[in-house]
Amino acid sequence: SQLHPDANHKEDLVFLKDVFSEKSLSYLMKIHEKLKQYEKLSPTPVLHSASCLAEDLAEELQNGPLEDDERELLLLLSTPHLKAVLSAHDTVAQKNFDPVLPPLPEDLDDDLEEESVKIVRLVKNKEPLGATIRRDEATGAVIVARIMRGGAADRSGLVHVGDELREVNGNVITHKRPDEISQILSQSQGSITLKIIPAVADEDKLRESKVYLRALFDYTPFEDKATPCQEAGLPFKRGDILQVVSQEDATWWQAKRVGDCNLRAALVPSTQFQERTLTNTLPSTYRN
Repeated sequence: SQLHPDANHKEDLVFLKDVFSEKSLSYLMKIHEKLKQYEKLSPTPVLHSASCLAEDLAEELQNGPLEDDERELLLLLSTPHLKAVLSAHDTVAQKNFDPVLPPLPEDLDDDLEEESVKIVRLVKNKEPLGATIRRDEATGAVIVARIMRGGAADRSGLVHVGDELREVNGNVITHKRPDEISQILSQSQGSITLKIIPAVADEDKLRESKVYLRALFDYTPFEDKATPCQEAGLPFKRGDILQVVSQEDATWWQAKRVGDCNLRAALVPSTQFQERTLTNTLPSTYRN
């Protein structure tokens, strides 16, 4: 049946007509139908090295006189598009889907016992690592202070509160400031390797909290000088509903904003800390 377009939709219909008139779309639809057929059959690859076979065949053809069909085949085997298709075929056939990780560092500090050192390798995207650090005032060691729920460190299950951090991607960080270390961790993309001294006791026995709170004030972590890590803070507005997932720290809780697509927890001031902060900012006449 013929469409009778409204004047307001005429441009849209012209655009759709141009799209469906493209030969490339027709080819894609045919490929899609073929793939759907193969998906039902679940075929297995005949061989895992189609690229090598094509290279051997091309080399064989070059060593002798060529007929027209053979010359056409040689040109076809030399095209970048076919080489890319064969390379993709081999990748799928060999199931090379996992990221290639760098080798483990061979050298370990002489003053560390081998059994006490743990090498942790995480793969993260542009998301933050999901951990905060602090400097131990007594020993000077860099210690994992918090593990943010839902973050890369939490999902790995390999990094725990109380672990001592020695190296990041082979770089010794024991003499760096915590803010410098946080910057190194946030800028690391893809594979990140940590050298860790595990905590003596597992301090990360967190239980999922079911506490929900309605925010009574606006909060912007980048304007809060008291926060231990501004990048790990959770901004919220008055009236937002927050789910508190950890109250292990009496000063800074971990929370998620209800309805937010981001499942990672972030830091918010505890109610006691916020009340104490407000009390300290009031004039002395009001406190009395």
